[in-house]
Amino acid sequence: MTESLFLIRSFQWRHVTVVEIKNDIRCIKLILPNGKVVDVLSPVLGEICKWLQNETTKPESGGYIVGYQHTSTGNISLEAVSHPYLMDIKNRVRFDIRDPRHQLFLRKARRNKSYYMGVWHTHPQEVPVPSDIDWNDWNETMRSDTTGCQFVFFIIAGTKEWRVWAGALENGIIHELMECEKNTEGIYLKDETNEEFC
Repeated sequence: MTESLFLIRSFQWRHVTVVEIKNDIRCIKLILPNGKVVDVLSPVLGEICKWLQNETTKPESGGYIVGYQHTSTGNISLEAVSHPYLMDIKNRVRFDIRDPRHQLFLRKARRNKSYYMGVWHTHPQEVPVPSDIDWNDWNETMRSDTTGCQFVFFIIAGTKEWRVWAGALENGIIHELMECEKNTEGIYLKDETNEEFC
């Protein structure tokens, strides 16, 4: 079977140029502290790209992340995100989820066996650095939220690079995640400790 691939846009992800293409199987693979893999699927990448603060007039944006944990492997897929709505609070350096449509998004996702997994937002920096407000919000989220797995995910999308953290619900420690290793052709390598290609 032959697929047509169409370039949509490109951006930097942890010092790697990521090309967003129209392709249903595209994802980025990240390694968790427990050795399992997180797949950040193309709908997540594509939706967040629409809200990047790559112009001085664009406000900070954000939303919820949904996904699921594979029962057979323990790996995790982040498959969709909500986006900013009219009633959300947003300016150049602040975003607060206020619109009830985010909750509707979570309810619809849950009916399809996709569960709350965390939050994302943008920063106007090329390489995003979490602010004190981000760290405080994340720590509060770790104390109060329940997800579809043992982690809460936090994505910050800068104008050139994106960064992802996972907070372990069992101990409250937040780790930055790194992309799985690739070969020279850009294909993910098999991890010796993992049954899945990572």
